[in-house]
Amino acid sequence: MTEDIDLKSLEKKAYKSIFDDGLWDLFIGLIILSIGSGTAVGALFNLSEVWIMIIPALVLNIIAFLIFYFGKKFITIPRIGYVKFGPKRKSKQLKLKIFLSIFFIVNLILAILPFTSLIRNIPLESFYITLILGICFITFPLCITAYFLDFTRLYYYAFLAGMGLFLTDLINPIVGSPLDSILTFGSIGAGIVVIGLYYFIWFLRKYPISK
Repeated sequence: MTEDIDLKSLEKKAYKSIFDDGLWDLFIGLIILSIGSGTAVGALFNLSEVWIMIIPALVLNIIAFLIFYFGKKFITIPRIGYVKFGPKRKSKQLKLKIFLSIFFIVNLILAILPFTSLIRNIPLESFYITLILGICFITFPLCITAYFLDFTRLYYYAFLAGMGLFLTDLINPIVGSPLDSILTFGSIGAGIVVIGLYYFIWFLRKYPISK
């Protein structure tokens, strides 16, 4: 019984070590940055077509994935190795992949929403609409992801990202569009990226590649 508990403790410790490299933080931060990137590029180049403004967000999503994938493959695994987990952990990972796929699609939908009249046609105050959208389409999916990942920091990121739409709507009368979206999601995303870089640098120093 004691041996079984020790093995579970070791597996949990090994699993949590996969977040030491900061790559998950970088991935989430870049995804959040992508929400406001289309608006920023559209304003910078005076673009009107919705699909053109979605391209920067899609490109940043792809970059985030590539950094995560190749970072794990060529930086993390050579330093701390690769662990094969049991059936229970594998089941959670499978469910996580499904949720991440859904989250990616939701992220693209959120990139389109500001350019449609759908939000304006809902008979509610805009503050309530953006708060509900943020909680349902950002905070909730990220919290589910945090649960399956056992990634504690992600709960805080979920709250901050979920408040992004609400804060964007709140400062819109002051700074206008698209600066409102750039400031909110840019600040939140950049802050998470900085945290990710901190963990990444710490990881490289703690686990140098053995000669």
